Amino acid sequence: MSRFDAEPVIAAVLGGETDRFRLIVREYGLVVRAYLIARLYHLDDVDDLAQEVFLIAFEKLETFESGKSFRDWLIGIAKFQLNNYWRKNSRRASAMELFREEVAAAIEPELESAHEELGTSQTKRLLDCIGQLQDRARRIVRAGLDGLRAESLASELGMTPNSLYQARFRAHEALRKCMEQTEPEATS
Repeated sequence: MSRFDAEPVIAAVLGGETDRFRLIVREYGLVVRAYLIARLYHLDDVDDLAQEVFLIAFEKLETFESGKSFRDWLIGIAKFQLNNYWRKNSRRASAMELFREEVAAAIEPELESAHEELGTSQTKRLLDCIGQLQDRARRIVRAGLDGLRAESLASELGMTPNSLYQARFRAHEALRKCMEQTEPEATS
């Protein structure tokens, strides 16, 4: 089995045979994806970042220094893109937290009023419904009420984030059905 030599392919791409870049993508795609998969949760993000890595590599191909490791050069681009991804997501998370705090402050008076209107009977009914859930579903509901991050809870419960979201949906659906079943009959 011969070792892939990227330099002739790079020379051909730089010489105008741009369609030959697909050989580089085919040869190094798995390496780049493996690097990203080890550091990210969502496969969609891996696919997007891998695509960005190869787009940047194509755009900056003339900056690759002959004689160096092309694999290492690609991983360097992947590292840079991954750092940008984490920075962008960190800013987004901070912005979302600030937004949540502002919304909570804005609607707090309405929530207090709604809470008073809700009364103890519905609260008791909700607590009874939560008590009827299986242990894992109760833990998921409680974690949601406490504001625990999905990734942390999934890790604690030995679940993937996707399976946690599905379990949370099922728990909320069970609560909704329980609350509907136990609501007093409306009087006309």
